[in-house]
Amino acid sequence: MIRSFKEGDFFTARQDQHNFAINTHKDMGGRGRARQLHNPRTWANRPEVIARRGMMVGLREAGHSVSEVARQMGISRATAQLWLHRFEREGHVKTRPRSGRPRVLSAEQDGRIMEEIRASPKSSATELTRQLDLQCHPSTTRRHIREGGLDCYVPAVKETLTEVNREGRLRFAQENIHHGIDFWRKVIFTDEKTFTSVALSERVCWRPRNTRYKREHICEKTRSGRVSVSVHGWMWYGGVELVKLQCFESEFASCVG
Repeated sequence: MIRSFKEGDFFTARQDQHNFAINTHKDMGGRGRARQLHNPRTWANRPEVIARRGMMVGLREAGHSVSEVARQMGISRATAQLWLHRFEREGHVKTRPRSGRPRVLSAEQDGRIMEEIRASPKSSATELTRQLDLQCHPSTTRRHIREGGLDCYVPAVKETLTEVNREGRLRFAQENIHHGIDFWRKVIFTDEKTFTSVALSERVCWRPRNTRYKREHICEKTRSGRVSVSVHGWMWYGGVELVKLQCFESEFASCVG
């Protein structure tokens, strides 16, 4: 009778895999420098692959020879022998955890990367790699930053506000927070904004999620570009209105439209 193998027969908890990796290293006599082992993130541990290996064990226990098992499964005899011996010695047909290639950056370098990127969140991975003189590709630096819990976003662009502006806005909100909808139906919010064609130097911002509008993550803009358009707008309970006040280019070009 051929044994029935299920996915659960071969997949164990992450802690069990970790213990298995440690025991495997001990069985090898602890030779060489200790390296962190991890489960291979390839097709080798997919459920259908594990089930297929389990079929080899079932055929073998049903009395078939290794050659017959290999012929029925459409594989070489050496491959069939490998997994049958794995099951006999270790009681499973999972792919063993592997050490993989050693990390390029040390823990100390990782700490320097995170310290620098938190101090200058608008630095690119290329700039950071060059600044810290890291002997790796910028993509490696980028991956280590993500492992540290930061993601790369486009920074929010806001007009530069003085401390007086910030205090005034906060004071207005605190003084009028108690008003109901009938009051706000009679209020008009108005402002003037200048849109420019200036190219911003800060194209990235490394930050945790839900921190887009923290002051250190905002790209403040104070200068005009080659083309600027001033717009006066207001909004109230009934909708939004916009009026273009002025459009101008450099002193050698005229505004079109």
